[in-house]
Amino acid sequence: MDHDKQKAHIFIWLVSMSDGTASSAFLGKLLVVPMDGSHWVGVKALAQEMGRRGHRVTVVIPEVSIRMGPGKHYETVTYPVPYDKAYVDSVMASHIDVIKKTAQSFTEKIKNRFAQIQKITSLIHTGAESLLFNDSLISHLAQQGFDAVLTDPMVPTGSLVAWKLGLPTINLLRGIPCFMDVKSAGCPSPPSYVPRFFTGYTDKMSFKERTVNTLVALLEPLMCRLLYWHFDNIAYQFLGEEVGIAEVLSESAIWLMRTDPILEFPRPLMPNMVPVGGINCNVRNPLPEVRTSWSSGFHHPCRLTRSL
Repeated sequence: MDHDKQKAHIFIWLVSMSDGTASSAFLGKLLVVPMDGSHWVGVKALAQEMGRRGHRVTVVIPEVSIRMGPGKHYETVTYPVPYDKAYVDSVMASHIDVIKKTAQSFTEKIKNRFAQIQKITSLIHTGAESLLFNDSLISHLAQQGFDAVLTDPMVPTGSLVAWKLGLPTINLLRGIPCFMDVKSAGCPSPPSYVPRFFTGYTDKMSFKERTVNTLVALLEPLMCRLLYWHFDNIAYQFLGEEVGIAEVLSESAIWLMRTDPILEFPRPLMPNMVPVGGINCNVRNPLPEVRTSWSSGFHHPCRLTRSL
């Protein structure tokens, strides 16, 4: 299936999801390879909704995780990992401790943060290798006849599985700090008005801020290299090809961006990059009617809403 047909097929899935219909002619089989932690929340919501609409959804998760697990309207396939729940809990507990500590010198803060990042990345790499080099599981997935892979490319395990199985990829993400998602999608991102991660700038920058923003943009390739060099090695071993993560991500069919144009700064988007910020919102229910007293003594009934 060529890329245009892949994108059209996936687009039909998304339309059927958004308008509440799922024609039997377009019911598909979706493989979900999620990222753990808070990233799991959005992917789980989408997987459950796709399953509820009649698609067959299979979620691949490790036997030990932070918060991933079974849910409604999808089936799970688990794979073993060489660590237990106690180890995962200890890594997360130490992560919280590092964040909470304030009485530290600058060098101590950098040292502790770096050590913690190493622990977390080691956990991520080990989990990814446990799935990718599980030959029996990969062979089983290849035989299931999936139509697409849903994943969060911040940890590109699912993207590598999709490449291996020859399947189109649906990415659901907030963004990658080094802008690899933007570059892999072929999206223009001029540093003159697109603020970089961690700068705190808006789309309206002074000349000094634009200069700093440009310098940060020039450092992004190095940041991407540091973030994904190990996954580049994994990609070579798993795929048996001279291919890196950036190239793998560039083959993605659809990018579902967990952003909202109203809350984001203006920036270019490619046609296959779709803002889906509303996926993070809960259903809003009305509160009981209340009365608000104004200083003039006029009483006006107003109805408030809250997010539950």
